[in-house]
Amino acid sequence: MISSRRNVFQIAGAGLASAVALSTAGSARAQVREEASRPSVTIIRKGIDKDLAVINVDLLEEEAKRKLPEGVHVFIANGNGEQWTLRENRRAFGDYAFAPHRMGGVVRDRIDTAVTLLGESLPFPIFVSPMGSHGLVHPEGEVATARGMGKSGGLVAVSSASTIPMEDIARASDGPKWFQMYLDQDEGRSREILQRARAAGFKAIVLTVDAIGQGSSDQYANMGRPRPWLPYGNYPEGRAPSFKTDLSWRELEMVRSVTGLPVVIKGLTRPEDAAEAVRAGAGAIQVSNHGGRALDGTPASISVLPKIVDAVQGAVPVMLDSGIRRGTDVAKALALGASAVAVGRPVWWALTLGGAGGVSGLMDYFQRELVETMLHLGVDKVASLGREHVLPLHHRIAAQDG
Repeated sequence: MISSRRNVFQIAGAGLASAVALSTAGSARAQVREEASRPSVTIIRKGIDKDLAVINVDLLEEEAKRKLPEGVHVFIANGNGEQWTLRENRRAFGDYAFAPHRMGGVVRDRIDTAVTLLGESLPFPIFVSPMGSHGLVHPEGEVATARGMGKSGGLVAVSSASTIPMEDIARASDGPKWFQMYLDQDEGRSREILQRARAAGFKAIVLTVDAIGQGSSDQYANMGRPRPWLPYGNYPEGRAPSFKTDLSWRELEMVRSVTGLPVVIKGLTRPEDAAEAVRAGAGAIQVSNHGGRALDGTPASISVLPKIVDAVQGAVPVMLDSGIRRGTDVAKALALGASAVAVGRPVWWALTLGGAGGVSGLMDYFQRELVETMLHLGVDKVASLGREHVLPLHHRIAAQDG
């Protein structure tokens, strides 16, 4: 049954005007707790879709900024509070220098960036971190993102706060997909969303544990938080869920029991928390401070990665997000023990400028730089990257610790 009620949002700015019409649809599912009405995309207006030759993410952002309303750009680009953590995520990559290995006979064309992550064979160790509201920058929203990653063969993690319903995103491409979950205070609603994700074909659940409060930069708050309202595509009538904040390891077991899928715990920065996650049954760890959008003052993800890798002791894959802007950043994270990295804000900029083609072009950029870095480091496959390839600049790290 299709309801006559429609949620329509409009984004307008210099060079960018789009509209997406959503309707609410109800469907009975045998595996869900109750019959529920949920949104379904009935109209997706095509936006820009062109290949991008990405040279530098900062330049990409500058161009996207000219296309977006100021409030939308500030909302995406900024972190929380005074944004110390946002800045630290980038700065801290400078605490590590490369130690190139020469004369190893590595041939550029034979460098292999492929990895296997939770059973998924991926052409490169870079995936799209889960972010909501892609419709802020492109009328196709997460559908365009999924198509772009499908074109590149890469993995996309889809947010439960997506503009578009998960089923429509899942159908957008044959590429690998994970589903990220913000748990609802209503456990029944959480269970229904999780069951839908499994039915739609998502292969893992990313459980975010650090976004338990609304973060906002001082600049964005001073502007009056002007981003347009967007519907939550996975929830009845597009209404925002009521996020659960009193999380415990019980929630991990609930997600596993409902879906039977591996669960990635996203948002850890303490080694002891990572070790506890493994004991509780996590399938993987994602080291993250939410791109500086959660608690300002937390350390950069790259700073805590080595100790978390040591605490996990190879029991599960460890991924990293927050601050990745170049293929050199990817190589440093992999050398310090990450199995893969996730990219956030750069995807927004690429989606703004090129839609699906922009997203695939961004992945080409990261992979191209990663290959060039591996060539100089003297390795021909990702598994060969190790701590011997990075030189900690102890004077910088000691200054930060002190």
